[in-house]
Amino acid sequence: MSRMIQRLLITGLLMLSAAFAAIAQQAPRAQALQVSAENLSAHAPGHADSTRVLPGDTVRYHLLFRNVSAGSVHGIVLDNPIPAGLRYTAGSAKADRADVAILYSIDGGQSYSAEPMIDADVGGKREQRTAPSDIYTHVRWTVRGDVAKGAQLRAVYDAQVPSAGAARSSLTK
Repeated sequence: MSRMIQRLLITGLLMLSAAFAAIAQQAPRAQALQVSAENLSAHAPGHADSTRVLPGDTVRYHLLFRNVSAGSVHGIVLDNPIPAGLRYTAGSAKADRADVAILYSIDGGQSYSAEPMIDADVGGKREQRTAPSDIYTHVRWTVRGDVAKGAQLRAVYDAQVPSAGAARSSLTK
């Protein structure tokens, strides 16, 4: 093969590989995490407006983690802040795997606990009490095991829009 043909082949292969690289960069990548919400109350009889979230409505948040990597992954943690103006619904956080620990934060995500505690004034004395769920600020799901390539983790929690005039818990942190 002449040197001229070899150079043309090499140049052609380089151009072809550059074209494939450009196409690969333009191709949409699979998202590892998707978060969505639905108003569970919107279709209830008597709901004034199914296109809006109104006081008293319950919103369900769905988190879907999909392992899009080339192999198993370990140490998956999903943190989700509870949107401002909503209150976490006690006991609503769930996951579709048994090896998931669910923790909560009451301090903006700085610390997490399965049962956050607060200082409360009880009869003039300060005592540690379980924090009411209406002051939770974040929900965290921690997978203890591996998530296989292509596997999914589904997590949900509910939050409620306070009714007009409803006050947050009077217990202090």
